[in-house]
Amino acid sequence: MRLLDIENLTVTFGPPERPVHAVAGVDLHVDAGETLAVVGESGSGKTVTALSVLGLTPRPPACHTTGSVRLAGTELTGLNARGWRAVRGRDVAMVFQDPSTALNPLLTLGTQIADAVRAHEPVSRAAARERAVAALELARLPEPRTRLAQYPHQLSGGMRQRAAIALALATGPKLLIADEPTTALDVAVQAEILEMLDSLRRDLGMGLILITHDLGTVATHADRVAVMYAGRVVETGPAAQLLGYPRMPYTRALLAATPRLDAPARQRLAAIGGQPPDLREPTPGCAFAPRCPVVLDACHERRPALEPHGPDQWAACLNPVPAPAETPGPDVTAPVAAVPPDGPPVAEFDEVVLHYPVRRGALRRVVDHVRAVDGVGLRLYPGRTLALVGESGSGKTSLTRTLLRLERPSGGTVRYAGIDVTRPDRAELRRLQREVQVVFQNPYASLDPRMTVAQILAEPLRVHRLDDSHAELVRLLHQVGLDATALDRHPAAFSGGQRQRIAIARALGPRPRLIVCDEAVSALDVSIQAQVLNLLTDLQREHGLAYLFITHDLAVVRSVAHDIAVMRHGRIVEQGPAEQIYDQPTHEYTRLLLEMAPGHPTRAHTGRTAAWSR
Repeated sequence: MRLLDIENLTVTFGPPERPVHAVAGVDLHVDAGETLAVVGESGSGKTVTALSVLGLTPRPPACHTTGSVRLAGTELTGLNARGWRAVRGRDVAMVFQDPSTALNPLLTLGTQIADAVRAHEPVSRAAARERAVAALELARLPEPRTRLAQYPHQLSGGMRQRAAIALALATGPKLLIADEPTTALDVAVQAEILEMLDSLRRDLGMGLILITHDLGTVATHADRVAVMYAGRVVETGPAAQLLGYPRMPYTRALLAATPRLDAPARQRLAAIGGQPPDLREPTPGCAFAPRCPVVLDACHERRPALEPHGPDQWAACLNPVPAPAETPGPDVTAPVAAVPPDGPPVAEFDEVVLHYPVRRGALRRVVDHVRAVDGVGLRLYPGRTLALVGESGSGKTSLTRTLLRLERPSGGTVRYAGIDVTRPDRAELRRLQREVQVVFQNPYASLDPRMTVAQILAEPLRVHRLDDSHAELVRLLHQVGLDATALDRHPAAFSGGQRQRIAIARALGPRPRLIVCDEAVSALDVSIQAQVLNLLTDLQREHGLAYLFITHDLAVVRSVAHDIAVMRHGRIVEQGPAEQIYDQPTHEYTRLLLEMAPGHPTRAHTGRTAAWSR
């Protein structure tokens, strides 16, 4: 049964003299009990389309929305504020990417969910709290009655996402929109969340729109796929058919840019060249033409319409890939040569222990310890990448914080280039702070929004009394693929991938020997992720950098790591060369992590990805 119909949806931001066409003539539909995956690069219009279904786009004159959005036969476009309040949350709900911002930190979970129920149904507070318990049970949050009195900060990232899903489900919506619901979660929690959404969709008969950049997830959890580019749907069809035989070159490029577990070690990824178009400058032809490897002269002159290219598969392309197409594979370029360990390690962890005391009672006496890190030994060598892999809570970040002097180890030693990190003298401390740099997970939070790019890059150079001239700042930007025009702009003017490039440029400024990459590409879409990973590889080869790469994405690790250490419950359970870990894992936990990792879209599992109960 048809649940959602979107016809010729257009969303335009900005003044009439120079509008931004964020969504331009989108047609989509979702059936009851069906999962539609919407994929594409950042800025392609995925989230704006979803917000239009919820009536969350700004009001005129800031934003103008035209077209038709019908939910279960009811037209939503043109509703007034009261009409949207009746629909939003009751008939259609949304799970946002970051549960920390979706949940109110000042209210308990019970209060937030009960208030959502009472906003749409005339029930008592007691009945609303029972509905809240039922919603938490649906979201598979353990001990749901206990969770009612808890605040969001008392939950882990995975549990907060479950609480956000419970909040969305409490009123029994017909349609659920999940916008990147598992972006920064480890593979185990990701598998559990996706399995839960699948079962809820089947049991409740909901329609589900899954917005994601993870094509492996799309292959295993979606019934149909819509690929968006520059505000338009450029290809759509059944998931297995579209991912197996893409007709649109853009879809094929996304598949080729996706890291894969079966690729050769340290294989360069097939990044998509160029940048998405400026939506303020509409072009008469195909928006993908400047980046397309099979572009025709006509592509610059005529915009293609969606046309059928196989059973239920539609593509907007004047030169579609013939079917059956060869399955997209890894880039044909040779793997990046491995650098054997040469000379002394740049950093050493020897039997490192980090225990946090647990205090109770009026006198706050120590009654126990949380063993975050428990006897870990590792070596990092120049010109090599050590990937530290494990679930959230395994101790990866805690171990890294001892190297950065953000935590003092309870036992063992941490050395950098012969320096005892816990007891450096003044000169050693300055050297340590200059030669060990960090690239954090979230590029939106790691750059000061009040500073220009020039100020961001110059600050560490001035601190370490290095050259902070205009020419040096331009050189740093060129190293990461940006130009001098970025210097006078603020972080808000850049995309997520561009911000991460700026963060990398800032880390390179003091000329480090070791860079810690803490989930540095987990929040980026596949095309930008491929560009950043290739950039990191090039910089390592050019400068002989050592990387400590913290991640939960084993496919990403495959493309960058020379060595892998698998961490669980504060201990290293397996470590060795990357090829050995992937081809012949010896520990059961390593094998489980590999099994839970989403497969490449063209080699997807026949069933759903199995979640593993810890």
